[in-house]
Amino acid sequence: MEINRIYNGDCIELIMDIPDESVNVILTDPPYLYLKNQKLDRPFDEQTLFENSKRVLKKDGFIVLFGRGTSFYRWNTILADLGFIFKEEIIWNKIYNSSPVLPIQRFHESISIHTFCGHLNKNVTVPYLEVKQYNIDSIIGDIKRIKSALNNTKELDALNYFLTERIKPVLKRRNDKTSGCTISRNSTGLFNIPASVLSCISKGAREKSIIDCCHDRYKRIHPTQKPIRLLERILQLVSKDGDLILDPFSGSGSTAVACVNKCRNYIGFEIDEEYYSASVNRISNVNPKLF
Repeated sequence: MEINRIYNGDCIELIMDIPDESVNVILTDPPYLYLKNQKLDRPFDEQTLFENSKRVLKKDGFIVLFGRGTSFYRWNTILADLGFIFKEEIIWNKIYNSSPVLPIQRFHESISIHTFCGHLNKNVTVPYLEVKQYNIDSIIGDIKRIKSALNNTKELDALNYFLTERIKPVLKRRNDKTSGCTISRNSTGLFNIPASVLSCISKGAREKSIIDCCHDRYKRIHPTQKPIRLLERILQLVSKDGDLILDPFSGSGSTAVACVNKCRNYIGFEIDEEYYSASVNRISNVNPKLF
């Protein structure tokens, strides 16, 4: 099976052709099985798919699942029974609700990350304004922290230290708390808050467990299409350049596009011929050299 290709067919059959322990990450959005009379919600052999996911994943690889409701909890249980270790949960905040007619307007989807022995990439950062673009109050608070430091000699020294050394000043001694600096404490020491804020603005902020990411609802190829940027941010947590990413339910090819953008290799399966053709056309527009 060639890499950097989308295959038209049943994922249960196609995954059999992938060699053992050859895939770094499985990133996918399976049918949730709650839509009635909808071709997107084709039932699939869950046990067989996840057993083969275990077979094709490298020992330090990850499986990342979008989901909701009964199906999502069942999938997480199947993975646990197969020996996977739950690593993290991410909430995707869609910004806009899924449907205005629901009794409770739904603004999020859940994402679970599982592995055998892999570790999430440390120090993954996201541009400051991308992280906080929907939280103006937080941005205003950060500006006030930096502004207040300009009238405080100790904090101004800390800001200068960061700007010249490019690292956040760590106040090693507990009694430094009386020095007049505003500080925070974590597992590695005491940090000057204004300098930490400036570091986030300059270098980017640490990834969050809630990812705010809006997508264009009016240009979607697929009804459940995920934002490319959301998938890119997930890929940064669980993979590195050159890794092989598998999406057994590739839909409109969003995972593949994210892989191209982030220098990952991919394999995708899509059973519906219409979406398969649309995804191939979409990926060819992103990188014609792959076709």
